[in-house]
Amino acid sequence: MSSTSPRGNRLALAALAACLFVVVTAEYVVVGLLPQLSGDLRVSVPTAGLLVTGYALAVTVGGPVVTALTLRAPRKSALLGLLLVFTAGNLVAASAGGFGLLMAARVLTALTHSTFFAITVVTAAAMVPEERRGRAVAFVSTGLNLATVLGAPLGTWIGNAHGWRVTFWALGAVSALAFVAVVLLVPAIRPDSAPRLRDGLAALRARRAVALLAVTLVAETGLFVVYTYIAPILGGVAGFGEGAVTVLLAVFGGGALVGNIVGGRWADRRPQGALRPLIGALAAGLAAFAVTSHWAATAAVTVFGLGVVGFALVPVLQTQVVAAASDAPTLAVSAYTSVFNLAIAAGSWLGGRVLGSSGLGLTALAPVGALVVLAGLGLAADTVFTGRGGGTGPTRRTRTP
Repeated sequence: MSSTSPRGNRLALAALAACLFVVVTAEYVVVGLLPQLSGDLRVSVPTAGLLVTGYALAVTVGGPVVTALTLRAPRKSALLGLLLVFTAGNLVAASAGGFGLLMAARVLTALTHSTFFAITVVTAAAMVPEERRGRAVAFVSTGLNLATVLGAPLGTWIGNAHGWRVTFWALGAVSALAFVAVVLLVPAIRPDSAPRLRDGLAALRARRAVALLAVTLVAETGLFVVYTYIAPILGGVAGFGEGAVTVLLAVFGGGALVGNIVGGRWADRRPQGALRPLIGALAAGLAAFAVTSHWAATAAVTVFGLGVVGFALVPVLQTQVVAAASDAPTLAVSAYTSVFNLAIAAGSWLGGRVLGSSGLGLTALAPVGALVVLAGLGLAADTVFTGRGGGTGPTRRTRTP
């Protein structure tokens, strides 16, 4: 535990929250820039959507590897190294002359993603007394929430006003500022007695942990079939202009912020009981969006609702994954983040295939997403909600972003 003052701890937690803010903003901001990227790079919208898919796949495949390699490294040193790589990736993206180099830059930044989450969570918990750890982690998680409600919409606005390259220059600048903040404010905390990699992987192979990760994969895939292409849907179906689309991305982020708060409380009080209603509500919301997306007012309301339900699932699922693999919490956070990003990749890929299919268009995305989420409801009912398949006992009351 750190010996810094309470004020110093608050500043350190703010620096960690800033790291999460810029990392999550960098992932989500491309969603709002797809039409512009498509036109400027002279590729189709589904091809531009591969920038989302490629990033998510890099997180999925590379994230656990990077986490394993840094498992016993001093956390501050690891975080600073990741920030350097992340900053460099965004600067390369800003200067990319074509789609291929932009994709390579996105993959480079994505390799830092899972480990960022893991290190910030465990560092925040280590800096405060045990009775304040939940609040410390919740404070750091505001970086994720602000990225959805402020960062991604602001990055979209900057891109629409000044060009998508300026958005990436801005991300590089903010990540450089986060680097300085970590150097000055975050204490040097060595990792506790970290488990051997083999033991950590064994904890993640527990049937309950695997089942929860499977539910995460399927449910979030359905959401990102739609969310990846939300800008073209709002513009091409609901008839919103570029400025309004930026506002509606903020509306989705506001819903995500509310959902994270609600889901966090449910994760503390009744995590298993919350799972099925939330997945069912997400499927219903996506099905409704197939109809409501045709009118501006109803589309806006549904976008907010999808943000609420989609991100209420995050703390409910993540806390249960960490509890199910409690012997390896750092790897559990990394594994959850990787599976979540695999869902982003699968959803964006599936959405692109739907758009590329003959006779199908933007209006087909919501029904497809709803059907995928319903499969997650079946998994939750059969394996997770009933508690079959082993596990580690009652879910701990631990909230993570």
